[in-house]
This record gives sequence, C-alpha cells and structure tokens, in this order.
Amino acid sequence: MLGTHAVVLGGGMSGLMAAHVLANHFERVTVVERDGGGSADPRRGVPQGWHPHVLCLKATHLLERLFPGICEEFIANGGLRVGMLDQHRINYYGRQLRQSTSELETVWASRPFLEEGVRARTDAHANVTTRFGWEAVRPIAGPAGRVSGVRVARADGGEAEDLAAELVVDATGRAGRARSWLRELGYEAPGENRVEVNLGYASRLVECAPDVLGHDRAIVVGPRLDRPRGFYFTVQESGRWTMTVFGYGDHRPSTDPDRFMAQAQALAPGDVWEAIRSADVSPEVHSFQVPRTFRRRYDRLSRFPEGLLVTGDALAVLNPLYGTGMMSSAAYALILDQRLRKGLDGVHRGFFRDAARVVLGPWWFSGLSDSFLPGVTGFRAPASGVASWYLRRAVAAAEHDSAVAAGFVRVAGALDNPLALSRPGVMRRVLLPRSG
Repeated sequence: MLGTHAVVLGGGMSGLMAAHVLANHFERVTVVERDGGGSADPRRGVPQGWHPHVLCLKATHLLERLFPGICEEFIANGGLRVGMLDQHRINYYGRQLRQSTSELETVWASRPFLEEGVRARTDAHANVTTRFGWEAVRPIAGPAGRVSGVRVARADGGEAEDLAAELVVDATGRAGRARSWLRELGYEAPGENRVEVNLGYASRLVECAPDVLGHDRAIVVGPRLDRPRGFYFTVQESGRWTMTVFGYGDHRPSTDPDRFMAQAQALAPGDVWEAIRSADVSPEVHSFQVPRTFRRRYDRLSRFPEGLLVTGDALAVLNPLYGTGMMSSAAYALILDQRLRKGLDGVHRGFFRDAARVVLGPWWFSGLSDSFLPGVTGFRAPASGVASWYLRRAVAAAEHDSAVAAGFVRVAGALDNPLALSRPGVMRRVLLPRSG
C-alpha cells in the first residue's frame, strides 16, 4: 500500500472511478459527496442526469478494464445494448449516415442507472466509505509543497472535520475546488483552452417499448448552419425513452411544455413523431445549460503541490452532446492506477500529462464539429478551417459509404483519433465518393 488514507471529493462518475482505483493503493478511501444518497432521480449535483446518456464506444472498452463484466451487468439489469451503426439513425450536417451491420455496440441507459452500477462496484471495496451530505471546505497545508488532507463540513452548515490524507483528489465537477485552492497555497492556477458554445438543451421522458421504432434505438438529428438546433430520441431502461431538443446561441429550446413539443415536432422524423404522439410523455421539461467547454492545462504548470490531484470535469469539460464525459473519467482512472504503480511522489506530473493526451482527440473533434455554428467562439486548433471543411465532406460521403460512416462513428465515439479520418484509404473515399 502507498498510504493510509486517500480522500476523493465528489461522488459522481469520475470520483467513484478514482475511488475504485485508489482502494487498491491505500488502506482507506473516503468519498466526500455533497448530495444525499438513496434517490432514484438524478442528484442535484448532476443536473445533466435528466438527459440522454450513452457509454460511447471507447467508454465501454475502458469501463470493462476498470470493472470487468460491468457492461453485461448493465444489460442484465435493464440497460439496452445498441448497435452503433445499424440501430443508430444519425443525421449530421443535414446528411443521414448510412446504416449497416457492425460489431460496434454501445449501452444506452439513464445517468442514475449507470452511476448506481459503478457505485455498487466501488462500494464493494471494504475499505471505501462515502460520506453523503458533506463537502470540502479547504485543503490542509502540510510540509512545504505538500497537501496533507482536507477540511470538510456538513453541507447544511453543521459540524466540520479535518481529514488527514496522503492524497486528495478533486472530482468536484466543472467548478473544480483545486483552482482556487492553488492560489490560496501560493501556486499559479492553470490556464484554459475555452470554447464558448452557448448550448442549451431540454428533455422529457417518454414511456414506450424499446422496439417502438422497429430496429432503431437512437435517433440523432444534428444542427445545421441554417438551423442550429437538434433533436435526440434515445432508448433507456424500464420502457422509457428520452426526447431532447438542443440548440446553440439564441436557438435554445423552450421549457414550456407546449412550445417544447412544437420544437420537437419540427425536428423529429415523421415516424419518430408518430411514436411520441401516441406515447405517454412526462409533464416535466428538464433543462440544462452549457455556456462553455474547456481544458484546464494542469499539464503545463511548473509547480504543483504533492498530495493533490484533479480529475473528471474539474480537469476538462467537453460538449456533452458527444457523450465522451464518462469515457474521459474512465480513462483518467486507468491513468491514475498506472501512475500510482510507480509511486506516490510526483504522481501529478505523469497523470496530468497523460490525461491531457487522452482528452485531446475528443476535445478537438467536438470543438471542430461545433465551430461552424453561430454563436460558437473561442479556442481554434491550427488549420481548423480546412479540417472543418474536410469533416463536412466526410459526412457527405458517409451518407452513401458504409466504410466512411463506420470511420466517422469510431471517431465520434472516441475509439479512434480524429486523424484516422485522414488516412489515405479513407481520404480517397471522402474526396472521390462512391457507394459502398
């Protein structure tokens, strides 16, 4: 064992995965979670929990490495296994990607369902304890250059307590306590690569059978330049689907039930709308706003205290419409495990460097995909104009070419680096399109 005690701040996906890894390296692991436990609904700290969730292609691979057999557990408990090419109906840039038989599969389910499955695996460690209803207050400064624990307090303003720990992991989401703590401790805060996406989305639950659309299980209607609004209709567990309208800038969806339904009808394919119109639709409209996405460049800091790490959305937030958040959390946890095998001292250096590399491809792809939409501003990768043009050509080819469609889906699912679309064989099919 590397130490006596590790503390994870935040009991969401990234915090649970980190705690699962830490349980193999520390005698005790404490997860500090502000929200209470026990509710079947999404936690207050996870407002995106009311909206569609999927284990993207790479997420299924990484989760299986962390928790062997967990995807089969999800399916056995009610999650839906969905073919990424044959059961997804994907309309992107106004083009319908060609559907075809493939072994590429994902799991669709609600966020509480997926989180509960991961929590059960993490709680199975006898040395992991979760303190619900508590939150972090401030770090405890140890010897020069080291954090030796964290002060926590009840979220209702009650008692406080100091938790001594050899490692404190900030998994508190996009707010990220560590940024302000670094300044308090006399360190520089990380810079950010930021994209102002000005995205909003709203969802309602729909009660209908998984086969209401025949073989299809997920309908995606992406935004276009002349209509920066889109639509999802995606299956989840317990005979439910999630209907979502999203939009950029001034085209955000309405939370008024009648206006929301009018917006959904304007975007949904005819057979999808007929299925919705004939089903039971929940009265509540749940909304969520994503003003910006970012990468915090902890990997570029020259100084950082020992005994502190940052993971999950506190490290990087990508556009949630691309479904790579849980993938990133799983990747970070595996990196943490690999780095801890080499020792605790200096673990932050290799962790931040590797984490920056693993998130680079999904960050670049989501930023590039959003860049042509009105109201989206901020960080642009070199040659993004040419890359955006080529991406649109690739989507046009994928309308008729199953091989290009598969390549696009593999990149969108973070299974392949975006550069895979520029391989000579793919490029020929994109620039000299043909059916196939």
